[in-house]
Amino acid sequence: MGDASLALGIIGLVLFLAFPLAMILGVLALIFGGIGHARARRGEAGNHGQALAGMICGGVALVLGTLVLVLVVSTAGENVDGRVDEGGYSATSVR
Repeated sequence: MGDASLALGIIGLVLFLAFPLAMILGVLALIFGGIGHARARRGEAGNHGQALAGMICGGVALVLGTLVLVLVVSTAGENVDGRVDEGGYSATSVR
């Protein structure tokens, strides 16, 4: 579980611009890392460090994916010059 957590966390970090995928991989890395960490504490596994690193990478991937999602949603209606595109026709006259 620690190996899977680390692999998913690293892949989530690399692909954080694909925010839905990064968020899913981050959550899975946190879940698998938690399971692996619990098994390592009980003595059933010896990869405590990998499980912890996977949880950290997964958490960072989840945060980065969330930040990209917020950035995309917050800038969805803006033009290149920063003005908000309200659709339809403009009330200003063209010179």
